[in-house]
Amino acid sequence: MSIDRRGTEAVLLSAMVASHVRRHSAAPKAARIYRVLRQDILTLLLPPGTILVENVLASRFEVSKTPIREALALLQQDGLVESLPRKGYLVTTVSVVDQRELVELRAALDGSAAELAARRVTPRELDELERLVLPAEPAFDARTAKRHMEMNRKFHVAVARASGNHRLTRLVERMVDETVRLFAPGFHMGEHREIIDALRAGDGERARLAAMNHILMTQERALKQETTGFPSARRFP
Repeated sequence: MSIDRRGTEAVLLSAMVASHVRRHSAAPKAARIYRVLRQDILTLLLPPGTILVENVLASRFEVSKTPIREALALLQQDGLVESLPRKGYLVTTVSVVDQRELVELRAALDGSAAELAARRVTPRELDELERLVLPAEPAFDARTAKRHMEMNRKFHVAVARASGNHRLTRLVERMVDETVRLFAPGFHMGEHREIIDALRAGDGERARLAAMNHILMTQERALKQETTGFPSARRFP
């Protein structure tokens, strides 16, 4: 996989700055609603195909329609929803092109972070990573899935922080959030152990390959489990 890392970093940092400006220029109520809805979409509490209706959201958040419209406009700029005239806003799907680009970026960034972390990780950081590896669950319900998603995010961000590169950490953190709804069905904590073992051995190349393989295998598992697709369009809640 050949990717221009400098170009990737520049593009993502530019997008992060633009997103930061949009969020912080919004009114407090709109910004809060935006954060909640964005998290709900990224964690699949609001799956692709869900229709968001202004007056229903206004009742949910106990506000007028104005901050709801502002929040939805921000989500639309993020590409997470699209406007349906006289119906509401539709939570978008992840296109084939989006999937390819996201997987390539995640693999490149996570691989780079792991490679650097193998040279710079501290014993304390290794202990933290060990605590973030969850044991296999006999049953995998919605609550368990949410816990795994949270721990998965913490693990990958912790690896990035161990790289000692703050910009890279911000990029990885952003991309983890962007790929949650793409990778959620394929989470598997066992591959986290392989990454930790490589970091503990101080083997940068092995760590890089383990991190990249983890991303590629996660995508493969997610695609296999999407045999019935996402729920059909529905109104929320």
